[in-house]
Amino acid sequence: MTKLHRVFSITMLLLAAIGSASQTRYFPNHAFNSDAQLNELFNDWSARQLTALHEPSLLTQSKNPSVQSYRFLWLRTFHHPVAVRLEVKPDGTAILITKISSGAGGYTPGHLVTNTSKSLTKQQTDSFLHKVNADNFWSLPAVTKQQTGTDGSEWIIEGVNGGKYHLATAWSPEHGPIHDLGVALGFELAGLQIPKAEIY
Repeated sequence: MTKLHRVFSITMLLLAAIGSASQTRYFPNHAFNSDAQLNELFNDWSARQLTALHEPSLLTQSKNPSVQSYRFLWLRTFHHPVAVRLEVKPDGTAILITKISSGAGGYTPGHLVTNTSKSLTKQQTDSFLHKVNADNFWSLPAVTKQQTGTDGSEWIIEGVNGGKYHLATAWSPEHGPIHDLGVALGFELAGLQIPKAEIY
């Protein structure tokens, strides 16, 4: 059994106990792993978290070329799942939606406990979009850093613009573009109040 198989063994048991997967398709085929079974497992795990957070599929939204949106999904093994989504409006301003569920990223999703939204100015929106371009988000590989253990967190950044969809993920990044975009959405814009010990 490979290390990756061992890493996902607990999740596989949990998914089997929870039941069938959500019908909503959140991610493209083979987005996370070339191994079809492992990719589907990771896809299913992430999709369950997004379903519990009552989040839309950005993959589906990419069919509408007028949509521009970005999302940070933060799945920490032992702490509440977080999703922060920025929706750009036609006038260049944006809406920022922050959601937190009661479960844990490495276990069952729980239920939605926080659902807030706030308006961003054009300047705030432009500043984030500049960061997206400066970090070359649209050219980043889907997986920058593979999961290396059972304790940590998955950082997933998704983007939709002009009918194009892209995602980039990393396991517990301490620096780099995925870390920077997650921090920008979660902390600089959403103002998440997370104890330092729970940031990983």
